[in-house]
Amino acid sequence: MASTPKKDDGCGWYTWIVMMILFNGFIWLITMLPSMESIAYPDEKPTTCSVELAGFEGLHPAAASPGATSPAFDLVVRVNNGHTFCLRHGGGDVVVSYAGVPLARGRTPSFVLGDKDVLALPVKATSAGLGIPGDLFRLMTDERRWGVAQLQVEFGLAWESFVCDVELDGHPRVSECYKPTSVN
Repeated sequence: MASTPKKDDGCGWYTWIVMMILFNGFIWLITMLPSMESIAYPDEKPTTCSVELAGFEGLHPAAASPGATSPAFDLVVRVNNGHTFCLRHGGGDVVVSYAGVPLARGRTPSFVLGDKDVLALPVKATSAGLGIPGDLFRLMTDERRWGVAQLQVEFGLAWESFVCDVELDGHPRVSECYKPTSVN
């Protein structure tokens, strides 16, 4: 008995096309849906910070008079909790630098900040050193005269890091902080 060839009725192609349409529709639906976090916290804004340089002392060269003071900075760190949950912070290090050279260190106090609350933290950053290296002091003096001198304040807050560029012109001014970008 001779075998008869199978006849293709085309159902395989229709099934394949319908499956691809369904699959692509599912992928499109998943990518267009909001994240689970935004569904859980619909009005959530990120935590933002700012720093105010309230005062400073000891900005003199290292070879200054024997009774001279070390660099010290009075800062006010403001934290704005945009989250709809409490923010807990166990305290953290604050580093004040100029042109990449650390000048002073301090510590933020621990706190619990309620949802959508704002808090101002006083921070005293001091140095146990003798002063600012001569070349750095000359750069700082020139940049202050030109009105472009900036301190960089770095600190950690809960699980995030912040950096703030603060004008060193002697006037109290609030400077917004940003999250540093990592270089890989």
